[in-house]
Amino acid sequence: MVRIEPSRPSRARGAVLAHAAGNALGVPTEFLETPEAIAAEFPGGLTEIRRRDTIRSPWDDDVALALLLAEELLQKEPDLQRLTRSWVTWMDEDGRGIGGWTRTALLHFRTHGTPPAESGGQAGNGAVMRCYPAALRFHRQPKNLVAATFHTAALTHPDPRCGWSAVAVNVAIACFMDGRRDFLGDVIEALRNNDAPAEVTDAVRRVPIMRRAELPLLGGAQGYTVHCMQIGLWAAYHEPTLEGALIWLANAGGDTDTNAAVAGALLGARDGDAEIPARWLAELPRVEYLRDLGEQLVGVT
Repeated sequence: MVRIEPSRPSRARGAVLAHAAGNALGVPTEFLETPEAIAAEFPGGLTEIRRRDTIRSPWDDDVALALLLAEELLQKEPDLQRLTRSWVTWMDEDGRGIGGWTRTALLHFRTHGTPPAESGGQAGNGAVMRCYPAALRFHRQPKNLVAATFHTAALTHPDPRCGWSAVAVNVAIACFMDGRRDFLGDVIEALRNNDAPAEVTDAVRRVPIMRRAELPLLGGAQGYTVHCMQIGLWAAYHEPTLEGALIWLANAGGDTDTNAAVAGALLGARDGDAEIPARWLAELPRVEYLRDLGEQLVGVT
């Protein structure tokens, strides 16, 4: 059978929708820690989205922060201060699922009017989980893509490992937007040209040779930015289907909602929105808004 390549708008819609779908799919298993505990809670495995809306919002932090970033990038003149204020407002009014360090960083901004200069060694996945809108907006402008990704990550996560993990994910998404599935060379080149931490580059280099069982899904370092980046890239490199990959991640333990969100953005850009199961789309809130947002991001010139 001849494979029909998805269009660029389809890939953009896929990134936005599959990021939201992966996050929603993984939320119910986020705090169950291990695949054994998940299997006990969901016999036969979790395969469907089970909404966890609150009165304030249908979105978990991964999606809420990414959508605010997307909306800011669509402004005529994006403003980092305004973006961070919008995140602070979301934290104050909702804040569902917000990570401890992200909250600390946004509280620092609210008090001092500037992002924190350092994180004391904290390098969580709170920036890589929300980074994909910059890849869609700047997929044809490599330098702007790197700069926008790194600087918006640093608003809450100043550790270089966080910024360059986000860059690695976004360079891969940009490759998919151009219809190129072999993204590793571009990612490694971008990291090397910018003197990214060796740990980030080495984690990318290992993606082709790692087995699924070797991925750093569990243990004390779950939620670490480099691990989250590596898991997402591994899924985009090895997993044949978007649906199968996101179901696996939602049931694999660890930081399930964010791992599935990051992988979802990558796989959605790789495969297009037609590969997202219709039953998942039926459960997502504001699907037309999400579709339109993806198309707007890649339509900006």
